[in-house]
Amino acid sequence: MPQGCFIGIDQGSSSTKALVVGTEGQIVFQARKNLQPPFREGLRIEQDPLEILTTAQDVLKESVQAAKSSGLEILGIGLSCQRSSCMIWNEETGEPLSPLLSWRDTRGADLVESLAKSENIIFETTGLPLTPYYSASKFRWLKDNLPASRQDTTIFGTLSSFLVQRLTVEKKAAIDHTNAARTQLMNIRTIDWDPELMKLFGLEGIRLPMIRPTAHRFGMVQMPAGAAPLLACIGDQQSAMLGLGVMEKGDGGINYGTGGFLMVNTGAGLVPAKGLMASVHYSTDKERYYLLEGSVNAVGEALEWLRVRLGMFKEYAEVDDLCWKASGDVVVFTGLNGTGAPHWESAVSTSVHGLSIDSTPADIVRGTVEGIAFFMKDIAEEIKSAGIEPASFTLSGGLASLSYLVQVQCDLLQKNAVVSTVQEVSALGAALLAGLKQGQWTAGEVKTMVSRGDVVNGEANPGAERRYRRWRELHRMTRELDSV
Repeated sequence: MPQGCFIGIDQGSSSTKALVVGTEGQIVFQARKNLQPPFREGLRIEQDPLEILTTAQDVLKESVQAAKSSGLEILGIGLSCQRSSCMIWNEETGEPLSPLLSWRDTRGADLVESLAKSENIIFETTGLPLTPYYSASKFRWLKDNLPASRQDTTIFGTLSSFLVQRLTVEKKAAIDHTNAARTQLMNIRTIDWDPELMKLFGLEGIRLPMIRPTAHRFGMVQMPAGAAPLLACIGDQQSAMLGLGVMEKGDGGINYGTGGFLMVNTGAGLVPAKGLMASVHYSTDKERYYLLEGSVNAVGEALEWLRVRLGMFKEYAEVDDLCWKASGDVVVFTGLNGTGAPHWESAVSTSVHGLSIDSTPADIVRGTVEGIAFFMKDIAEEIKSAGIEPASFTLSGGLASLSYLVQVQCDLLQKNAVVSTVQEVSALGAALLAGLKQGQWTAGEVKTMVSRGDVVNGEANPGAERRYRRWRELHRMTRELDSV
């Protein structure tokens, strides 16, 4: 009798990845397809949904072939997807009627500003601060500017719901709790589309996908070797937390990707906190678990900016060494794409303080890397104010390979952390959630399977603490200068 496996697909801003995961939690195979850089013009950031669909199909095909050659039966598939990125398409044909508007696209900023008086009710209803990063303001732009948006067969949805329709045989659009929440149109308590939110954003009458749990039988995916069920669909950061073993109340995780995310599991209880996002973590037909979350808008993208635009280094392998070699107290406040939690500034400049005649590129590189840790510290302080303080964290993502960043992060949080041995934790989480739905393992067993990695201890770091205080002042002064 053949052994079984699950395939986890992770669709992100810069690439689409997949893992084949065995029934003991072992990674059997991985695939990756990079995407073309997004189109940028002013506040607009767009991607090609058909290119993204093709890469998802390609990594799935490679994964199926690898599983087949290993004698593994595919028991189920899970899909992790970038959140808030959205579009419109013809539900009958599945053809896109717009580009994909990236989560980083802020063309809805004027609409969001006009809704400032409703900010509190929106926060209370959704668990989210009012910001153009979520889908609602982008939906409004699509409705107002594209005639195709007003056709009877047009559906508005996130990238995840488009991929669900196009990948499954049933060809029905559906959206899970985590991605539906990031439209800022779902009531976090009723877990349904909210009529008052639709009215506030001027979206009455638009068609939206059906909302389903994250662990759900979304349909069958046709593959060269037959068909397998799509058993999970979930936002990429929630999926990453599953891949890190953040399964129980009080567990904390940090993921450093294109953006960065700090999340803490709050169990079956919803814990809203001003400036942070109260989110569904994962859900089944019977249960829901929640997260308190903060996001950093530019993490990997900040280093890409240093490398490509400023020429501070040639290879990412140089970054860690530059950080350890840096001296002085240069601090860098990075405002690329605005700021995330808990500040939510859609436009703010990038500033550098402390340069001297002795400064080198290493100082600016270290200042930028430390700035990522400083943003996470701000988020952690807000979570602590909400009455939640994890004993430790699990760290993941491409930048978790930077020993300097990891050490400074632990020092600032005064916590120990496990650095995950798996880089593709979002794809892993999607596969694990599919296995949960199929009954292959329990949540406790998932946590045991993935709780592996090196432990880094938080230590006293007066230099980093001093620069953090200066960084906070630089942030304040940058806001003031931007208003002049």
